[in-house]
Order: sequence, then structure tokens, then C-alpha cells
Amino acid sequence: MAMRRTLAVGAILLLTGGLPLLLPTAANACSCASSATPEEAVSVSSTVFLGTPTEKTSDGFEDTYLFDVSRVYKGDLASVTSVGTLANGNGCGTSYVLGTEQLMFVSAPYYVDAEHEGHSCGPATETGFDIQAAVESVYGAGYTPSAGGTPSVGVSADRSTVIGGGAAVALLAVLGWFGWRRRRAQ
Repeated sequence: MAMRRTLAVGAILLLTGGLPLLLPTAANACSCASSATPEEAVSVSSTVFLGTPTEKTSDGFEDTYLFDVSRVYKGDLASVTSVGTLANGNGCGTSYVLGTEQLMFVSAPYYVDAEHEGHSCGPATETGFDIQAAVESVYGAGYTPSAGGTPSVGVSADRSTVIGGGAAVALLAVLGWFGWRRRRAQ
């Protein structure tokens, strides 16, 4: 009887305490900074290339695009690379039009499971400027990437799901331990 009560209390705690951890969290607002000069604006990304998105996969939290790279200005890239971005514009995520060549300013992946991370914040200054000209004045004409390379495309779990799952496992372990101690004491 006492064991059933302990399990019932544990189930209630799991549902009421653990459920909020499994629910989606609020989106973070996105804020983009402006640079003083065009040269400074195009210098903030870790990788700059000209490429065409050819394929898109999504897990609902993250979108991953495969790009055919035609020109590299900054960084070391093969002819195909992957760019991940948070889906639906969450946390500065963005989207790309398949088949449309674009100048890409990407960073090392932080929130995504891809070779690079794309953001909605691109080079910006207080006045309009020719981005291509600024890129070439900072990095030169760039180079054509070597053929080959296998881009890293994967699916990452939503952090709230991982945290909620871990909390549920921990709670069940604690309840099991208390039940074991109680049976041993009787």
C-alpha cells in the first residue's frame, strides 16, 4: 500500500514538475548590430562564400541547407558545404531560396548540427553599400573551392526535450531509490 502511494506521488510530481520542462520555451529576440564601415561589416563572419542552396532538410527546430560553393572569400571550404539555421526565424534564424546564388556570411556552428551556422543578421552599416565590392576589397577575388568533401548534416534534439527527459529519469531514479529503501526497512 505504501509503495503504491509513493509511486502515485512520484507520478504526480513527474507530471506536474517535469511537464513544463518538456514544453516549448519562449523564443529569444534577435538583435542585429550595425558596423561603422563596409569593410568592418563584411569582416565579422568566420566564413564568407558565394553559393547556391540545393537541398533543405528540417527537424522543426533547425533547417539545414546544402550549398554548392562557387567562390570562397574567407575560410577553407570544399565545393559542397552545409549551413544550419534555426527554423522559423527563431533566435536570428533565416531561410534561403533553393537554386538562388547568394553571398553567404556564416559562423562556426553553435546552435545547429552543420558545418556552418547562418543568421538573419548580415553585414550592415548605417548607409547602403555594395556588399560584393566590400568583400572583394577586404578578401580579394577569392578562390574556387576544391571538389569533394562531405558536408555534415544531422538532426539535433531540442534542448528542452533533452533537459525534460533527463529530469524525468532523475526523478524516477530517486523514487526507485526511496522505494528500495522503504522495502528494505520493512
